[in-house]
Amino acid sequence: MKKLFILCCLLSFGMAGLNQLSAQGVGEFSYQVSFPTGSFKDFVGKTSFVGFSGMGRGYLKNEQLSIGGSFSWFYFPDKKGKQTVELGDDGGVYTGNLSNYTNIYGLLAIVQYDFKKRKEPVVPFVRAGIGGAYQNQRQDIGLYAFQSDGVQFMMNGEVGVRLNYGYNGLVIAATYHSLPAAGDIKATSFFGLKLGFSSSKY
Repeated sequence: MKKLFILCCLLSFGMAGLNQLSAQGVGEFSYQVSFPTGSFKDFVGKTSFVGFSGMGRGYLKNEQLSIGGSFSWFYFPDKKGKQTVELGDDGGVYTGNLSNYTNIYGLLAIVQYDFKKRKEPVVPFVRAGIGGAYQNQRQDIGLYAFQSDGVQFMMNGEVGVRLNYGYNGLVIAATYHSLPAAGDIKATSFFGLKLGFSSSKY
């Protein structure tokens, strides 16, 4: 319940930022290729080609600083082939085709700083996000299935560049997400390459 309360607070913060879109706002939709890192690679070792995010930001009086919120979805599948695993709880060992996969649905409050005025043709930026995510980690081995799901804390750091043409722009960025372990849910981290489209309202 505490995590859910924090998640709701972060959503409220993000919506407060989105309220500024009526004056000076940017909407963004992105596709991301992700690469598992750290201990998460033991669960899912393959590159994910399923990652999408939507974002809205409003600029503050400092015209290079903006705040907002984002929603994202990432899917990591990994078919590991025939494996022998321990079932736990004195279930012995079992040999079968092993598949691990997880879905991550993230909701973040976002802060972004542009290194140039936002109307410049090329605008490099850094971005940070903090919030929560619902994750569903599942392992299938033969006839058996094991699942761990719940809410986790989520952090994101990003560096990129926006190529503007009129009120629209192309976004290219490198990004990193981290979700600490929570209950039976394994710690999750991954690096990503993002390609997005942005639309501004001045």
